[in-house]
Amino acid sequence: MSNNLPTTCAFTLHTSFSPLLPLYHTFLLDQFGVIHNGSESLHGAVNCIEVMHQQHKQMAILSNTSSPSHVAKKRLSKYGLQEGLFAGGLVSSGEECARHIRQHYCGGNNNSSSSDGNKKALWFTWKESEKQSPMQFLTHCEEGSGAMIDVATSVDEADFILLHGSEVWRRCRDIESSTSSSGQEDNDVIVDLKFLYDEDYTVVDKLLQEAANKGLPMVCANPDLIVGLPKGIEGHMPGKIANRYETIMGGTVHQFGKPNPRHFHSCLENLGMEFDVNSKIDGVAHVGDSLHHDVVGANAAGIDSIFVLGGIHAKELGLSATGCDEHSGIDIVDSRDPKREEKGKSYFTKAELISKLNVMFDEAGVYPTHVVPSLSLGKY
Repeated sequence: MSNNLPTTCAFTLHTSFSPLLPLYHTFLLDQFGVIHNGSESLHGAVNCIEVMHQQHKQMAILSNTSSPSHVAKKRLSKYGLQEGLFAGGLVSSGEECARHIRQHYCGGNNNSSSSDGNKKALWFTWKESEKQSPMQFLTHCEEGSGAMIDVATSVDEADFILLHGSEVWRRCRDIESSTSSSGQEDNDVIVDLKFLYDEDYTVVDKLLQEAANKGLPMVCANPDLIVGLPKGIEGHMPGKIANRYETIMGGTVHQFGKPNPRHFHSCLENLGMEFDVNSKIDGVAHVGDSLHHDVVGANAAGIDSIFVLGGIHAKELGLSATGCDEHSGIDIVDSRDPKREEKGKSYFTKAELISKLNVMFDEAGVYPTHVVPSLSLGKY
C-alpha cells in the first residue's frame, strides 16, 4: 500500500518558491498558513499562484477545513483568488466527513434515540459568523438523504458525536431559538467550550467521558491540532479533541482529511490524472505548513512534499510567521547583519536553518522533500 513507500531523510532548503516551479507540473496547496490566515491572503501567495497558472501548472486545494468544498471555494475570492485557477477544485475534510455522515447517520432506523427515527448528534461546532455557518454544514450532511440529523441536548440523547468545530457545544438546530430578545445567545443552548483560544478541557472532558461511557462514536470533520490566526494568535482545533477522545477516553473516532493519502489522491483524480497508489507519483508536489498532516500525508500518498516554514511550526522553530505584508516572515541570508535586519522578520543563514530543521525532522521522524519560507516567489 501507499503508506509503505520509502521516506528519504534528505531535504532541500530554498530561499523562495521560484526554483520549484520547473520541477513539477502539478501542485496541491494547503490553505491556512500557506495561502491565507483566515482573514487575509499571506504575502506573495496570490502572486505565486497566478504565476503558476500562467505557466500552465495544474493546481488543486487540499484543506482540512470543516466546511463543505463548495462553501470553502466561494471564500477564495475574499483572498483575491478565482475558483478557475484551480483545475482540481478544492477537496476539504468537511466534504468527506459530510459524505460519511450522509451514508451512516442519515436514513433513520430503530436504533436511533429520536422518536422519529432520525439520528441525534452531540454537536461540537463553531459560532455562527460570516466565516462559519454550522447549520449550512449540517444541512449539507443531510442533502439528498431524505432524513435529518437531530441535535442532542445531552449525551444521553445522542447517537454519535459530531466534532465539526472546537468553539461551542451547540444544543439546537435553529439558532434563532437560542437567541434572547436582546440578541444575545442563550448560554444554556450555545455553550462556550473555552477551548479554541484557551485549550480548557473542563467542559470538553466532562462530555467526552460521558460519551465514552456510553460508547458513542465520534466523527471529526477537521483533524488539525492547531491553527495560526491573525495577530499571532494560536487556535486549538478539533483534532486535539478527537485525539483525546481516542487515546485517553478510549473512544472510537472517524477522522477525515490529511494525512490520509486518500484525500491527496482525490485531488489527482479531480485533475484527471492516472496513477498507481502503490508507486511514487512523479511531477506532483503538495505544499503545506503542517509536518504531521501535510508532509506525512504527502509522503504516504507517494508525492513530493514542500514544507512551508512560516506557518504553524514557525513559533516552535523560533521564526516569524508569514504575514500579510513584506514586513513579516523569514529571510534566508548569506550572512547576518543586525544593522540591516527589519523588526518583525526572522533572519537566518541556510546553515542555521538546516541545523534547526534537522533537529525537528529527526525528532518527528518525518522529512519533506523541499523547504521554503513561504508560498512566495521572492522579491517582485
